[in-house]
Amino acid sequence: MRSWMLGSMVLLTVVASIATPQLASTPALQPRVPLLDAEGALALTGATVIDGTGSSPLRDGVVVIDRERIVYVGPASGVRIGRRVKVSHLTGKWIVPGFIDTHGHLPGADGVAPFLAQLVAFGTTTLRAPANPRVELRELVKKGEAVGPQLLVAGTLIDGVDSVYNWAVRVSTEAEVRDAVKRQAGDRVDFIKLYVGLPPNLVRAAVEEAHRHGLRVIGHLGNTTWREAAELGIDSLAHSWYSGLAHSVVPLQFRAEFRDFYVPNPRFDPGLFRKWRELVEPDSPEVLALADKLRERHVEVHPNLVLGEAMTWGDDPAVLERVEPAFAPPEIAAGWRRGRHPYSARWSTGDLTEAKLAFQSMIAIVRSFHERGVLLTAGTDYQNPWMTPGVAFHRELELLASAGIRPLDVIRIATRNGAEALGIGKDAGTIERGKRADLVVLSADPLASISHTRRIERVFLRGRMFDPRLLLGPR
Repeated sequence: MRSWMLGSMVLLTVVASIATPQLASTPALQPRVPLLDAEGALALTGATVIDGTGSSPLRDGVVVIDRERIVYVGPASGVRIGRRVKVSHLTGKWIVPGFIDTHGHLPGADGVAPFLAQLVAFGTTTLRAPANPRVELRELVKKGEAVGPQLLVAGTLIDGVDSVYNWAVRVSTEAEVRDAVKRQAGDRVDFIKLYVGLPPNLVRAAVEEAHRHGLRVIGHLGNTTWREAAELGIDSLAHSWYSGLAHSVVPLQFRAEFRDFYVPNPRFDPGLFRKWRELVEPDSPEVLALADKLRERHVEVHPNLVLGEAMTWGDDPAVLERVEPAFAPPEIAAGWRRGRHPYSARWSTGDLTEAKLAFQSMIAIVRSFHERGVLLTAGTDYQNPWMTPGVAFHRELELLASAGIRPLDVIRIATRNGAEALGIGKDAGTIERGKRADLVVLSADPLASISHTRRIERVFLRGRMFDPRLLLGPR
């Protein structure tokens, strides 16, 4: 018996010594690197890829585009590039997702084509246009008949009966606001825009009706505070400075005094800047409680800091030149240079001084929002004075970075967060397989300085490559 067992063990050992190497060499157990060889596909190789998710950069990465889509993103070792694929070597470059501007108005028909092309030249591949019911333009861009970012449009802004705009939809009852939302839903808009004159009951009715039609709601609010709007279910809030947020973070016992501390509002008193600065701390209970409410209710905030800076430093020619009026239509730029920013032109020197000090507190509040997990996005408010197309977006990113937000997170704010806020996160906002090929190639590292997002060499819009210099034309 013992000899039989010893013989069996020897036999098993021999079999194992023969079989194991054979199993290890079986092709089925070896990792297979996919081959991409589609006619007309393009491989971008050698660049550092910042995918917009907040993940660490991918050095020496590869991004493969087939028609409008990304079909591969990853290390060079993870893919084989076939002979039919065109290769573009981008060693020493950086690739980021196309930028998403969540708040920019559109010009009239005469100026819209160069405006849209200029946005693409500055890397904007998606734009939400609040209060611009340009459904027909959205469709032209979608079909490729006009060069421009993907457009998502809101209907004409809905406001109270005392609206400063004679073209606004003015409502005074819940029935009227519901009818207004229904009409705009019938016009196939993407969003509903609510304005400063609406009290909470009308905001509630508008939000309920919009959500019933599957539409998100943006608010540039005044008579309704941000906390009230969040509790009423609003999806997005615009303007962090005295265009919206300032009156919502004052301690409760002073709230009545600051009831009208927002613009546009004929009762706005710039003399309150000093007191506001003394009352409001960036980490006060009011600020942190509001941030938590916004996060819990999934409310997106686009601070529009660049517009606040323009108004607040409206007496400083150097700040005007920072937004590069040379990139604005000449007749418009000439008007900007004639005097102070029109929105603060009547303020006293003392008011402007206090406003500049208070603006730093607002910058810190935006940082507090970011640290508490509020969904921040980047918006510009084009068609307002000093908001130069394309340039203003990159200045917004610089201001977000000046708040202490690290560049990697600023890029996420400008890309993935915007897509999430617009409801297009499955299709855009990050560099991932299957998503639309909206990409920006940079010649300098945006993580070393967020200002390097201006160093654009080429832009991919739905997989089609554009040279920024050709889009801008002669200067």
